Amino acid sequence: MLLWVFCFIMRVRMTFLKSPTFLIAAIVILGVGILEMTHALFRLELMTFDWRVRLAHRFHSVAPNSATNLGLVEITDNTIVAVKNGKLGFDYGLYWPRDVYAAAIKELSAQGVKAAGLDVLFGESRDDHALLAMPDNTFVQPDDVFAAQLKESGNVILAADQLVMPIAKFRTNAWGVGNITVDRDADGVLRRVRACQNYRAWDPSIQDAAAQLEWDLEKTIDDRANHTITFFSLVKNEPFPYKTDDEGRITSTNLAKLLPPGFPDKIQPYQNYRAWAMGILLAAYELKLDLKTAEIKPNLIVLHGPNGLTRSIPVDDHGSFYIDWSLKENDPQVYQQPFEVVLGAAQERKHNEPVASLWKGKLAIVGSTATGNDLSDVGATPLNNRTFLASKHLNVANSLISGRFIERTPLILNLLLIALIGIFSSWITWRTEKAYQGSLIMLAVAAVYISASAFFYIEWRIWVPIFLPLIGAGLITHTSTMVHRVHFEQSEKKKVKQLFSRVLSPDVVNEVLKKDSLQAEGQRREITIYFADVRGFTELTDVTQAQAVEYVKGHNLAEVEAEAYFDAQAKETLETVSLYLGLIADIVKSHKGTLDKYIGDCVMAFWGAPLDDPQHALHAVQAAIDAQRAMAEVNQTRQKKNQARAEENVERERQGLPLLQALPVLAMGTGINTGVSIVGFMGSENHLLNYTAFGREVNLASRLEGVSGHGRIIIGEATYLALKRDDPELAGKCLEWAPRTVKGFRGAVRIYEVVWQPATGVLQQPGENTDIRITRPAASQPRG
Repeated sequence: MLLWVFCFIMRVRMTFLKSPTFLIAAIVILGVGILEMTHALFRLELMTFDWRVRLAHRFHSVAPNSATNLGLVEITDNTIVAVKNGKLGFDYGLYWPRDVYAAAIKELSAQGVKAAGLDVLFGESRDDHALLAMPDNTFVQPDDVFAAQLKESGNVILAADQLVMPIAKFRTNAWGVGNITVDRDADGVLRRVRACQNYRAWDPSIQDAAAQLEWDLEKTIDDRANHTITFFSLVKNEPFPYKTDDEGRITSTNLAKLLPPGFPDKIQPYQNYRAWAMGILLAAYELKLDLKTAEIKPNLIVLHGPNGLTRSIPVDDHGSFYIDWSLKENDPQVYQQPFEVVLGAAQERKHNEPVASLWKGKLAIVGSTATGNDLSDVGATPLNNRTFLASKHLNVANSLISGRFIERTPLILNLLLIALIGIFSSWITWRTEKAYQGSLIMLAVAAVYISASAFFYIEWRIWVPIFLPLIGAGLITHTSTMVHRVHFEQSEKKKVKQLFSRVLSPDVVNEVLKKDSLQAEGQRREITIYFADVRGFTELTDVTQAQAVEYVKGHNLAEVEAEAYFDAQAKETLETVSLYLGLIADIVKSHKGTLDKYIGDCVMAFWGAPLDDPQHALHAVQAAIDAQRAMAEVNQTRQKKNQARAEENVERERQGLPLLQALPVLAMGTGINTGVSIVGFMGSENHLLNYTAFGREVNLASRLEGVSGHGRIIIGEATYLALKRDDPELAGKCLEWAPRTVKGFRGAVRIYEVVWQPATGVLQQPGENTDIRITRPAASQPRG
């Protein structure tokens, strides 16, 4: 059994590999594979990713180890109004002094917040604000108050964005600096975040010089090998080169003429600083991960914590990973509180009023959800077109804490999916009997594949590609194969039509083409075979040839004239037999029979193939009757013309003109038999291809035609029994002959004559054989 299955699979495989559809599939798979490797249409795959993100939100799949202590302190439009009206102890407009943030941090720390990330940039000093009076009657800058609070809290993460790093006194007092850079995709949607970003933390003196001289620090070139560092103008892009020592330091007097006391002679222009994503820093604080010992590998970052704890972050070639947008705005899993509420709690604490520790043990992000001002932080994400982006830090922290990241399937697996779906699509399109069946199967496969892809993402955040394997390889291969198949089927139908149009009537040909499948190879079918032979054709040929020779000799025709006369006589003879044979062929087709071939002056036809015909015997007999009657009518017409010619010849003979030849009048004998025979195309496409029938029952029909004489229709016993079933009245008019022994058959066969003469009179056939004795009416002794 297993061997049989294996052989069957190998046979199908080899047949498929040799078919043009495999070549189509191979070309499409190769092209789609190249698109996969080059990420040419990856933007379309991103659309399927967005759909999965939204679908996952609908099911709200939560990771087993998801964080339960995440919170968001929202700077809202109401916050701006509250800070400005003085009720919270401040009276500032939009650009707050840093002591406002210091008050909020102090209150969060007092309530026991575990760590707090400020999604606010502090990239410059703000010496323009009024000094603050301290309890000891001293006055300090708001920035100094903020820096002191950062140091006191010891759990605050500040933000860095592109070239904007927190100033030195903030950076050194904060627990860490988190990258908040927004890396949107080409379509403007935020899907990824960089795990870490290397920054240059510029010396304040360099920043001051850049502000005065309008340098673009982003374009700075530090050539350690040649001991130079080159700054460029923002306006004219002019270079400003400076010499550096072996440690990369520059002489400070090159930057300014007057230096404050104690300023070093040489300064380091910048320090390299690795800023991890703010969400990673929050989670690292929670899990006590050591970011300094991080293993940064190709497409993977491994972080280590206490007691063997590890977190592996899958990243792309740019060090970015996809954000698992599990948490959305107003998510019940995230504790949210307006910024002004925190400031209000600080005021209550200042007046010795009791304050609940609502932030105890929580990881907080302080960010903006305000609209219509410079604090607006809104952008497009897979969730929707307007998402408050402060939530990305919470989602990143949640991914690291739970250990669940979005993982794309590897390239090799994607290419394998493309190949498998492409081959399957081509194979199923090639194998299905009807074109629409292949399309329905492909729709079902697409539904299953998309459902499986969605399931993998929802349950395990595994991103299985949809667009290129399904739309690229699947749909394009199916469509291409379908086009080829339709073209092939149309060519086959055209070929079949050309083959059958010579032997079938046009309406029967159209019915053949409508069949779902047509076996042109040899097959056993029950059919009724019809032979009709034009009697007297051989004698007519001989007589005509003899008359032509006599005429040529009698008139002493020259060789050229003689050949022309012979050709004319041959043409007339051929036209005569073509008239009779064509008449028979037309009647066969009109009765939806299959015209097999002309055998000299004989016509062979059959019913029951290629189309099924339950009454093939009746239709064959009806065609034979109509053929005999039509031939009799033709003979009567020709006999009348011969009488007219005889009268005309009297005058032509008197005038010495050549006499007109009489039109030949021929008879026809018919043999019909029913039985199982082999039908199909015989021959070669390169030579002669004929749809024919052969076998014992065909031979018997031919033998019955031989005994039919002139003007008779002789049928076999099986045909007669079929007539009794389908048309008892016609069968009742049949006459049974004495059993006959025919060549090729051992015993005598029972045969019957079909009476075809109309009741109104007898249509005589020339040379009719009247010496055959009819023993009894067939209807008087029914058989079978």
